[in-house]
Amino acid sequence: MKIAAFDTSSGSGSIAIMDGDSLVGETIAGRVGAHSEWLMRSFHGLVKDAGISVRDIGLFAVAVGPGSFTGLRIGVSAVKGLAWAAEKKVVAVSTLEALAMNLRYTDVRVCPMLDARKGEVYAALYSFTEGGLTVIVKESVMTPDVLFKTVEEAGSGAPVAFLGNGVEVYLEAIRKGVKKNVITSAPLWNIRASNVGLLAFERADTAIDPASLTPVYLRRGVLPPLSEAEIKGGSERS
Repeated sequence: MKIAAFDTSSGSGSIAIMDGDSLVGETIAGRVGAHSEWLMRSFHGLVKDAGISVRDIGLFAVAVGPGSFTGLRIGVSAVKGLAWAAEKKVVAVSTLEALAMNLRYTDVRVCPMLDARKGEVYAALYSFTEGGLTVIVKESVMTPDVLFKTVEEAGSGAPVAFLGNGVEVYLEAIRKGVKKNVITSAPLWNIRASNVGLLAFERADTAIDPASLTPVYLRRGVLPPLSEAEIKGGSERS
């Protein structure tokens, strides 16, 4: 089964075409402006390069958050439209779980950490076994100090690997707040759509109708709709 997977949850972006759990092709944009400027063009180019049509895609997948409010809404809206037109279902994937998958072969605990601004981060704590990803601390929005305290208490002194754009912002705080920290390299901080696709393949039985797809913001409150400027390429709100 062909899977089209998307991530627009942060300053980077990614689209992948999977054939089951095998990667067919992937586009990764390290530093994008507005996701609306590249997303659909890159998707159709990737489909063409893969030698398939949109009709050949059996399942769609998208990282639904947490992350950039505007980025999430653009990605979710695009996938809803594609899946609805193709009469296919969608798997909603946690952004933090997809990010953690960059280290799925490690034997240390993994803490994906995204900058939520306002002195907070989106974060969770996971471990990987032969059975796959295990949640140790559920995804949440919190201050770095609360995160580090939670990680230390949950980890019982075990090493913890940090990755994500929050590492760049809070690098020194991590080193001071977590005794056995492992700072991953910057190339591992971007979310990959291929990992979104892998999780979707494993969880195909959770697929939903595109009309039911919604972003996960974590922060409380109702967001205003996207402005015309944002839809056409304005700045991202977070």
